Amino acid sequence: MPSPYDRIPEDVLKDAADDAAEKKTEKKNAAKSKEQPSYTKETRQRRIFKRRRAGVVLSREEVKAIKAGRKKLRREMKARGIKSRREFELVAGSLGLYFDKRRGFLLWLRGHWLGFLLGLLALFLLILFIFSIVTRLRGHFTINLSDNMFREGFVLSETEDFKETYVELFANPAVNVPCVSIKAIPENVDSIDGEHNDAYFAYTYYIRNEGESTVDYTWELELNSESLDLSTAGWVMLFEDGELKIFAERNGETGEPEAIPPYDDNSRGYINIPVMKLAPDSDQFEPIKTVNGITYYRVVPKPFISESIIAEGEQTGVAPMEYHKYTVVLWLEGDDKDADNSKIGGHLGTQMNFRLTGENPDAADGRSGWDRFWDGLSFWD
Repeated sequence: MPSPYDRIPEDVLKDAADDAAEKKTEKKNAAKSKEQPSYTKETRQRRIFKRRRAGVVLSREEVKAIKAGRKKLRREMKARGIKSRREFELVAGSLGLYFDKRRGFLLWLRGHWLGFLLGLLALFLLILFIFSIVTRLRGHFTINLSDNMFREGFVLSETEDFKETYVELFANPAVNVPCVSIKAIPENVDSIDGEHNDAYFAYTYYIRNEGESTVDYTWELELNSESLDLSTAGWVMLFEDGELKIFAERNGETGEPEAIPPYDDNSRGYINIPVMKLAPDSDQFEPIKTVNGITYYRVVPKPFISESIIAEGEQTGVAPMEYHKYTVVLWLEGDDKDADNSKIGGHLGTQMNFRLTGENPDAADGRSGWDRFWDGLSFWD
């Protein structure tokens, strides 16, 4: 059987062999010069990934020469019509124009203990990052304490006994929710701890001062993400220590505060609103008329404070071990004219921030850079 080298012209083989011989001579001369004492310090930069041939580490000059020889050999073989990569590697190998195959990054790490430790650390951080993604995807409503509140000793809990405490809470989103009426919000919505979603989103939690000082704090319910302008149809109910307040964006057509039924329609109204029993004297339930002993009411929510802030408040003189209770409820109000088919598939994301009174909101919101990155997560998918 003819050898694969039989197809290679003699002049090509001779040129390649001469080049290889010259490189071997240069290598021997370099080795001899190294054996002789030298009073000049070499300042060559160490390479992390070193090229080898037959297990021997090659210098930069040797690597460069082999690359040049391979390039020349490949060009000559192609000119002769020899394009097989296998034949090229066979010839290059016979002439010493080759490199050992790399062992791979992981094997390199194993041979360098510091790099190996750094690799393990990077892998650990990657796992934490992936876990953080999963956690954030589960928690589209977050409650955050600022760094200063944390240092003062404030904690959060889903239960009144504070058996488990946190510096941040998050809740699962309510998904595929329909448009419902405020009448669908049950009377006991402020009495169930933790997450209690239905055809709406609801979350109840507590905040306590476990520090040694009496301080004041402020809070704000922030709208941080939405699509399809869903906030125009989303209504918010917020309880602070049992006190009920209702919020909604201004009317999309008039720009005036929302009301259902509208102020120009006194022909109808709500009766038997369950949550009204929790705040019978609230001015947010406005009587329209009474017929046969039945009173019809208009629901008048407070407008959002701004495009990004739904509501805000303050607690003063919070003594050590004093705690306060909050319940946040969100739903798509079916009687709101803005709740139309254009909102299907939209999402809404919010968070509640607590900070000491006087803190700069931008500098002390208790969120890290990654937390800010995840602010765009949603309530409704």
